[in-house]
Amino acid sequence: MRPSPKTDVLVAVDTALRPTGFVRRGHVWLEDRGDGVSGWLGFGVAGSLELTPLVGVCFRRYDEVCRALGVGIPATPLVSVPLGFLMGEKPVWRWLFTPGGDHAPVASSLVAAFVEFGKPYVDRCAKWETVAKDLLARPESLLDFERARKLAIIHLLAGNAGAAGEVLRAERERVADKVDAYARSYRAFAHRFEIAFPG
Repeated sequence: MRPSPKTDVLVAVDTALRPTGFVRRGHVWLEDRGDGVSGWLGFGVAGSLELTPLVGVCFRRYDEVCRALGVGIPATPLVSVPLGFLMGEKPVWRWLFTPGGDHAPVASSLVAAFVEFGKPYVDRCAKWETVAKDLLARPESLLDFERARKLAIIHLLAGNAGAAGEVLRAERERVADKVDAYARSYRAFAHRFEIAFPG
């Protein structure tokens, strides 16, 4: 059975990525940075042959708390951005592969952009203290639906249970009269958090 066009494209990208130290793990590529830190590369896929690269960093300490709380997916980045966002002027957001074409040149172009713009982002964000400090200083940089959860966990990992509790309380008050899926999910998360990490 012939591989799908999408599989052909991802094989070409995987081949081009090998020299970078990023290794495919399921649907993403990871680079072990030591001390429980991994560089992360994933792709938004439109149709079968258009890839939008996303660059991020995962932290085992963050994943372990998420796992204890029954939230998140292992090896999901704490921080991530589209590669195009990092490229400055004339960014490329999507790489288009031609069906049945030679995928190697497009894959090489994508990886060259990743090495130039994405790897420095991973280098900068691969230090827990740097990322935690940045997120606590600029909480608006987090998406609305993840902000309270991530900030509470970061405070917890910094040993500041009081600040974590304050984040939980403020968000619980904000969604107190809401019945949408996020509000219900958040209230359940906050309840589990307080049981798992009292104080």
